Amino acid sequence: MIDVHHHILPARYVQEVGEAFITAQGSSARLPSWSVEGALQGMDAAGIRTAINSISAPGFAPLAAAPAAALARWCNEFAAQVGADHPGRFGFFAALPLPDIDASLREVEHGFDRLGADGVCVLTHHGGHYLGSALYDPLYEELDRRGAVVFVHPTTPANMQLVAGLSPSTLEFPFDTTRAIADIVFAGVLTRYPRIRWIFSHAGGAIPFLAGRVELLTTNKPALRDRIPQGFPAELRKLYFDCALSLSPTTLDALVAEVGMDRLLFGSDYPFGPKDQMTTAARGLAALPWSEDRKQQLRSGNAELLFPRWRA
Repeated sequence: MIDVHHHILPARYVQEVGEAFITAQGSSARLPSWSVEGALQGMDAAGIRTAINSISAPGFAPLAAAPAAALARWCNEFAAQVGADHPGRFGFFAALPLPDIDASLREVEHGFDRLGADGVCVLTHHGGHYLGSALYDPLYEELDRRGAVVFVHPTTPANMQLVAGLSPSTLEFPFDTTRAIADIVFAGVLTRYPRIRWIFSHAGGAIPFLAGRVELLTTNKPALRDRIPQGFPAELRKLYFDCALSLSPTTLDALVAEVGMDRLLFGSDYPFGPKDQMTTAARGLAALPWSEDRKQQLRSGNAELLFPRWRA
């Protein structure tokens, strides 16, 4: 398998961002145990050949601009070194110190041209600026020029209302992914920057179930529809979606019905989620009531087309 939703938690990152900010995002209210050796052991047990590492929420949000840029640079060089130390096992999505556009453009150049990044990682919003904002246009222009992959990870929304003691990652993360998808679609980002390949986490949040509703309720709104002349479903079919923490057949069947089987990618969300998350995800994939051809597309086939260097 190729795991496109796989995180690192190096000690320097935890120290500078703050353990409290990181644990506030998760479901267990504790800092997950992480190490390169632990990741490799879990990958071997689950049958994961290659994992593409990224920094999870909260990214660099608690930091001022200069420390955020410095830490993003360090994290990217750390991730590249992990890959160099274990050939074939780890790639990485370069972390960007958004909403600082100039510093993020420098990380794009450094990540792709010097470190060999597989793409970049952004959050669903940065400082309340969702991904359809014109703030990001200079970044998108460069990513479009490169035909880059952008991995989008959710974070706590700008305005959050928790219910029933549930953690932000339980409901608010997938809801924020839903917001971010709608925002880039109706802002015309996918039309204006067609060469960017987007990956959205957790099966697109609520998108598989709300796509028809969004299409119906925006049909007679020219200000929105002028930017998506082929309709909302056609825009969704331009995106990729990972299945991290979302291996329910109900969820994935709905997603496949909307976007097609070739847009699905395997993800574990390690080291977040339940204990032994990689093995749990692998077993969930194996248990899907799908044909073996479909399962193989999800295991690695689609990822090998998106990331040719990780072909077996």
